[in-house]
Amino acid sequence: MVYIVFLVPNTLMNAFPAAFSPGGMFLVNKIVSHGVTAGELLTALTVMCCIAAFFGTLILAFYTNLPFAQGPSLAIATFISFSICTKMGYSYNEAIAAVFLSGIVFFILTVCGIEEKIQDGIPTNLKFAVTAGIGLFIAFMGMQKAHLIVGHSNQLVQLTSLTDGSYDAKSALLCLFGVVFIAILLMKHVHGAIFIGKLACIAIAMPLGLFHLTKINMNISHAFEVLFTVLRPDFAGLFSPHNAWGIPGVILSVVVIIATLCIMDVFESMGTVFATDHIVEISHEGTTAQNFSKVLRADAVTTCVGSMLGVTTVSTYVESAAMAIEGGRTGLSGVVASICFLLTIFIAPVAASIPSAATATTLIMSGILMMDVLKYINFEKIEEALPAFLAMAMMPLTYSLVTGISLGLISHTLIMLFSGKAKQVSPYTYGITLVFLLQFIMAG
Repeated sequence: MVYIVFLVPNTLMNAFPAAFSPGGMFLVNKIVSHGVTAGELLTALTVMCCIAAFFGTLILAFYTNLPFAQGPSLAIATFISFSICTKMGYSYNEAIAAVFLSGIVFFILTVCGIEEKIQDGIPTNLKFAVTAGIGLFIAFMGMQKAHLIVGHSNQLVQLTSLTDGSYDAKSALLCLFGVVFIAILLMKHVHGAIFIGKLACIAIAMPLGLFHLTKINMNISHAFEVLFTVLRPDFAGLFSPHNAWGIPGVILSVVVIIATLCIMDVFESMGTVFATDHIVEISHEGTTAQNFSKVLRADAVTTCVGSMLGVTTVSTYVESAAMAIEGGRTGLSGVVASICFLLTIFIAPVAASIPSAATATTLIMSGILMMDVLKYINFEKIEEALPAFLAMAMMPLTYSLVTGISLGLISHTLIMLFSGKAKQVSPYTYGITLVFLLQFIMAG
């Protein structure tokens, strides 16, 4: 799981446009805010992700006694960077404020048992489609980071030239090598295949001139200084107008953001719980599915803690299945994992030096593995196929996770409504669909 705590900060840096050149190159020494450079900010985010994962995993272990780990969510980090910040125009500090509020709302929902109604309000095919769509989005983002896919004036994107010996060509070829190498390791059932592949790419990047070790004078106390100066939640900014609809627009936008954050958190935790339910059975605690509400409550609390550390929603990692597969049955596995997350802080300053090709291999392979859920969607039924396709396709094409989710849900509701199956749709589905429709109207 350690690759995630390096990948999430890299993803979150996209919420700070000043950290990148027009060509997408990461500018390590560029001042981003309050005298803090992009490299220092990336390192601080990495430190905070490690600390958030430490606290999240520890809280989950003691509260549920399950072999799960938590940390900042990659999918939600992507949603915040590209949808909330880039598309909707909120600053990162405002987005972090929304994350804190979503944690409070999420906790209230779990106490009241409403999270099960929200879960039931999203059709099963869309739950799988959202996971696959996020995988497509993450993989597409990785291809761009590695310069494998570049812009084109007529067809929007194209494959970069692989034979001209340029920086882009070297980066793209290294990325392709990394993805194939990781795939081979996975076929051989090598533990830590993605992380090993990333290290191999870093090693090969050195003679290719793609790796430049950047010395960043930062310790833990400096990371907290960056937290208090650059990464503080901005609640006042969150509730300021970001469109022409005034106060109603403010309220609706915040509601949509918080609702989407909660729904995505439910998706991630639900996937982890159900993926391990057949492996973990604890006689005095019940199965993992019976502890679903406890897992979600822990998610809510640690999300609030994570936002105060300047990072995005903390959720239960589906990679936790590795602990169960290796024999973990209690929270002791989580305690050990939390300590490992904490020790990862000491290599955080190296994060700013990792070449984009190495980061891209992790993104692409993570996206590929998330596509596994497609086998659960019945594409022979058009009422399932169309909403699922729209949800998946529109995420990378519009660079917005919320657009994909909303179009998928709206199309599902309309198909059921006008095909005489309106009674089969949950009232909660209608409610969520209405919120997304209002968001589209006001955004237009």
